[in-house]
Amino acid sequence: MELKFRPSEPLTLGIELEIQLIDPVTLELKHTSTEIIEGVQEIDGTVKHEFFLSNLELNTPVCRTMEEAERRLYEDMSLIMKEAERHDTLLWLAGTHPFSSWRQQRLTDKPRYRMLAERLGIVSRRFNIFGLHVHVGIGDGQRCVDIMNRVLYYLPHLLALSVNSPFWEGENTGLHSYRTKVLENLPIAGLPFYFKDWEEYKSVVNTYLLTDTITTIREIWWDMRPHPDFGTLEVRICDMPLSVREVLAITSLVQALVRRIGRDVDEGLPYTRPHSAITRENKWRAARYGLDGRFITADGRHTLPVRDAIERMLSMVEEDVKALGTESYIEGVEGILSSRTGSCVQIEEYRKEGSLKEVVRNLSQTLKEEVEDWQR
Repeated sequence: MELKFRPSEPLTLGIELEIQLIDPVTLELKHTSTEIIEGVQEIDGTVKHEFFLSNLELNTPVCRTMEEAERRLYEDMSLIMKEAERHDTLLWLAGTHPFSSWRQQRLTDKPRYRMLAERLGIVSRRFNIFGLHVHVGIGDGQRCVDIMNRVLYYLPHLLALSVNSPFWEGENTGLHSYRTKVLENLPIAGLPFYFKDWEEYKSVVNTYLLTDTITTIREIWWDMRPHPDFGTLEVRICDMPLSVREVLAITSLVQALVRRIGRDVDEGLPYTRPHSAITRENKWRAARYGLDGRFITADGRHTLPVRDAIERMLSMVEEDVKALGTESYIEGVEGILSSRTGSCVQIEEYRKEGSLKEVVRNLSQTLKEEVEDWQR
């Protein structure tokens, strides 16, 4: 198969949100995605089914600026929220549901999902998780691979900012991102490989396709991957953050990071690749401790607080943020660093309320108020 990387306008954005559908009485996940999707056909992006009927995915169209992405997300969230209310459903953003069981989720009746359920067995049925995916436009396949190789070390930094899944099946897991560990059960998941060039990437994908390991590149569930159909680099490591504001903040950081590293690649700056063991350990530390852990430095000789590591990354992309005009969105990253991640908010709400149902109820209401406030 000839895998072609479609041209795209550099640094354009596409954002995918996996949204939880909640019963307002039981606060459990509710299987109303089909009814809601049928009622919001006017949305110019895409609102589509996910693996389970208790989840829907909101995709923006291609956005040329963060301002455009902001407007589209809030407008579309508002439409989805109103349609959900017609079907007695609340919306909530998080990486896992705190107590709804995967055993009670109903599979979306589509051929691809039925095939995956048959192929993956219980691994697919436990796939009751929710993430944020950010696409950034890249010029061509070779450049995409070169940038991906250098972004790889920073994926744990992005995870640490987005952690928002501390509970699973009614239990405090002790992790800030339990979603990460559920996702890693899939056969082609976790951190991507380093690739020498675009040809090597194509060779790996073709091996998967020729050996019936996958039927489409969508079954490569890495934390970051080239998306040839869209001409983008897709960053997939993040939990679904708690608010649209945090989605926009993290998206702006991903865009600035790709711009900075793209400049380094274009200028031919030398790069010393951190060992994969360092990045994999940092990913675990991000999932376990969120912003309160310590990362191993790229040279493998030291550790530093995660917040300091992210501050260094922010300094690294400062020029790019200015060039993109996204200072107001990057301030949201500073806000997360100085306050709390979604996982911390969930844990503190649980300690205060003593009920995971109240965690879902309160934070779903907070999301609703955020969307309504933006409209004013």
